[in-house]
Amino acid sequence: MSTAPVVPFEALVFDLDGTLIDSAPDVCAAVSRALTAEGRRTLTVDETKRMLGSGGRALVERALALTGDPGTANDIERALRAFLATYAANPVEHTKVFPGVHDVLTQLQGSGVRLGICTNRPTATTAPVLRALDLDGYFTVVSCGDAVPHRKPDGRHVLDVVTRLGTHRDAAAMIGDNENDINAARDAGVRSVVVTFGYAHAPAATLGADALIDRFEDLPDALSRIAATVG
Repeated sequence: MSTAPVVPFEALVFDLDGTLIDSAPDVCAAVSRALTAEGRRTLTVDETKRMLGSGGRALVERALALTGDPGTANDIERALRAFLATYAANPVEHTKVFPGVHDVLTQLQGSGVRLGICTNRPTATTAPVLRALDLDGYFTVVSCGDAVPHRKPDGRHVLDVVTRLGTHRDAAAMIGDNENDINAARDAGVRSVVVTFGYAHAPAATLGADALIDRFEDLPDALSRIAATVG
């Protein structure tokens, strides 16, 4: 079997939530359980989607502010611990891998492309989700927002993954779904693809990515097109 790359990049860096997986229902359930413990109302999935992208602490802070008093630092810490614990214990009750993801990742991995994840979600909730959805075997680098000094939209988060994958910015591309992903890619100086089915807070076409895809299966072709425009 040929191992020739199916895309003209040595490494690809993926966001997780809204890009590879539709996790909003489980995030909603977990943060709602934490809010209930604080005597707050629960969130809807749509409300949760509007809060995603900046990590667990930001999510909890936004959820508390939306459902009443923003709370003290101690309130935030208590709610964050409850959110992380209940999410880690119930990682994929409703979460689904987006159509085409497994097939495309298998194709990319089999052709020798190095794959990494760059996510702002906490470490405690990332590994259980990847394992439960059979995604953990694809990625040699998984970088979470609470494990780095600079996280998306800071480009250093992306560049750290690129370096750990053993390549350089000109040979890598970022695939994401929202503003943080594309801004981080731009800051890092890597090419980018945005999926239109994720959790962006603005229309995907306005985010400034090098390419847009409506289906994950279109990723290899999109990467080939943007590579052809370099120079």
